[in-house]
Amino acid sequence: MSIKLFIKNEIHSIQLQFDVNDSIAAVKAAYQKSGKVQGRLDYIVLLHRGKELQDEKSIAEHGINDGAILVHIETLHEPFRPVNYAVLADAIKQRHLHEQANLKMMQQDGTMHHLGFDKSIISRSMSSSSTAMTYACCSGSGRTFFNQVSVLVNGCSYHVLPSMEGRWNGELESIPSQDEGTQVCSCELTFREEEGVWNLRQMRTSISGLTTTQHLWIKPAADGVLKLETDDPSLRGSDITMREVGANILIITATSKRTGRPVMVETITSIDSTRRLRTVQRFDETGGFRFVYVMNERRVVDAVSGAMERYDPNF
Repeated sequence: MSIKLFIKNEIHSIQLQFDVNDSIAAVKAAYQKSGKVQGRLDYIVLLHRGKELQDEKSIAEHGINDGAILVHIETLHEPFRPVNYAVLADAIKQRHLHEQANLKMMQQDGTMHHLGFDKSIISRSMSSSSTAMTYACCSGSGRTFFNQVSVLVNGCSYHVLPSMEGRWNGELESIPSQDEGTQVCSCELTFREEEGVWNLRQMRTSISGLTTTQHLWIKPAADGVLKLETDDPSLRGSDITMREVGANILIITATSKRTGRPVMVETITSIDSTRRLRTVQRFDETGGFRFVYVMNERRVVDAVSGAMERYDPNF
């Protein structure tokens, strides 16, 4: 998909044409080649709507539309080393081609299914509009699907968390064991389109029938990084961060703002599109170990729960 962009500096306004898959480094290389650059040729900073653009991200990943204006600003600080944007753009392009070749191979041999990226099921909370898979940026604080396994939310890309959307049920065991014995756990993750955040509801039911519910709000912070807020009183006064690791792991860390020590570390490992394992380590504010929760969970896929539905083949 080809789009036109305008690059402005103090003197010139240049119109250039690109593919939405081109990297920002390629945009800077074309800008260099135009001969209209003001200031340093080997270090260019471009802004879109006041936000600095990253060289390795594509135009689509930044949510840049046809006819957008990019602003070239001169910075006071010196670069670590001069940048050859043409060489950098080519290196990024070759790396993406290599990744796409690997992705195609993984799809052919079924590896994608085992990594939890089976797209035969998706969350009902996602928009079923046929435009969801296009490169056009969603209005407001929604999200754009810029390839088969990645999602763009507020300029940040994620590929593990979206695959966890839906409802999950399982059993919970505690180490050391508690009086309640094995408990039933339920977890539901949905994306709130109007706010641009994920909402996570976790429930735990003991043998006696006592149920505890916890809500978390997951907000984009950077590529593969999110910030969490929760109503869990035991995590009050903690800084909570979620990180995507590799192709199928999420790590949530809660750190005490008072002592700087971890009070909770949770690891979510996707085994495939329907199974995952969660471990939750809990500590006191001094770093002393309290207990570990281990949860084996399965995705709920049925018409009654409404948690998941079949993927639309017309996308």
